[in-house]
Amino acid sequence: MSSVLFGTDGVRGVPGTPPLDGVTIACVGAALTEELGGAPRIACGRDTRDTGGWVEERFAAGVRARGGSPVDIGIMPTPGVAVVVASHGFDAGVAISASHNRYPDNGIKILQSSGAKASDCLERRLEARVASLRAAGSVPDVQGPLLEKADVLEAYVDHLIDVVGNAPVAGLPIAIDCAHGATSGIASRVLGRLGVSAVELHAAPDGRNINEGCGSTHPEALQAAVVEQRCRLGFAFDGDGDRVVLVDGSGRIIDGDGVLFVAARHLQRSGRLAGGGVVATVMSNFGLESALRETGIALHRCPVGDAHVHAEMERRGVCLGGEQSGHVIFSDLLPTGDGLGTALSMLRIVAESGMELADLVSGLRIYPQVLINVHVARKPRLDEVPPIAEAIRAAEERLAGAGRVLVRYSGTEAVLRVMIEGQDQEVVQRLAEGVAACAKRELGACAAGRSEAEC
Repeated sequence: MSSVLFGTDGVRGVPGTPPLDGVTIACVGAALTEELGGAPRIACGRDTRDTGGWVEERFAAGVRARGGSPVDIGIMPTPGVAVVVASHGFDAGVAISASHNRYPDNGIKILQSSGAKASDCLERRLEARVASLRAAGSVPDVQGPLLEKADVLEAYVDHLIDVVGNAPVAGLPIAIDCAHGATSGIASRVLGRLGVSAVELHAAPDGRNINEGCGSTHPEALQAAVVEQRCRLGFAFDGDGDRVVLVDGSGRIIDGDGVLFVAARHLQRSGRLAGGGVVATVMSNFGLESALRETGIALHRCPVGDAHVHAEMERRGVCLGGEQSGHVIFSDLLPTGDGLGTALSMLRIVAESGMELADLVSGLRIYPQVLINVHVARKPRLDEVPPIAEAIRAAEERLAGAGRVLVRYSGTEAVLRVMIEGQDQEVVQRLAEGVAACAKRELGACAAGRSEAEC
């Protein structure tokens, strides 16, 4: 098994097979307990997958074996786990979820005592501890009751109610898509307390239908419902509720870039945009950067992953950041992405402004983007391949600051991703094809599905 357990957002796989086999899961629990020291209390929440209980028990066995106290807080969105950890004195938390992945995937996300996602450094230390436990044959296992239970959902509900404040949201017609995931039941409960009666879609989890043709990755049904029911807004969550995709009154999708644009301008107008800037990942459209620049707001980029977003926000001293996929962090609310929190923040902005979402986002022009995947036989540093470096430089010069060139290797495949954005679709297409062709010549490109030996 690879020593690398943690990907962009925790450990992820199919329960029962590496890296989510029982031994490894127990070792992760033991490793986290050892890392924290003493007798830590660790909150364990999960999404609606029917494998969540099994993963939780294996993790809890590892925690118990090292003297820790795992606490089952039930089905809970990942940001809900973060709220509970930070507000109830837990030493750490885990969200057992594979986020937007469909069944049968599951996963483990580690949360620190502040509610923030585990840092890269912490994840690497945990990987080293897990490897050491396995090498020594010290597989933790205990018998008997593993978890105490705690009913702490109301803490998250109250947190979400506070997001809205005194904004006049009651009576606003909206629709929500819960992806048969962790926000099922919780979203409608919060909205009900706010006086909002929502059209609710995909909120009947059966343990296996999570994210199945619905939620933030498939918002088509939500788009139709918003139009048919004449709603002002629609919100599509993912399986663990840490991201949201919006739909405006006409049924048009508004992704994380649109949310960042609207929220940044709102915070700027109210004098609450700390640091005068916003953090976004390398995947956010250049149009967001351009539109924010026109209003005097800086955009700072970071690698993909909301843990990276939060780290960069702290480094820059800014209060807003997020990803195009819908992970958005309002640092005054929570140090991690919160789909429900973001939805309620946008609902508040719409209510307080008296404007429609389509009008609020109208100043954001999404630039044409071309993405070409080049299958490669090797992955040298691009600046050490002069023809490719020159092709990239020439493309950047051609765009003259009115576009963006992003060329990077995939972290999981033998693929070089060539992404170029600009104002003119034909120019962008031509430049991307030129860089991709150069990469194919220089890197011994393989056709998709062929092994390196076949190239």
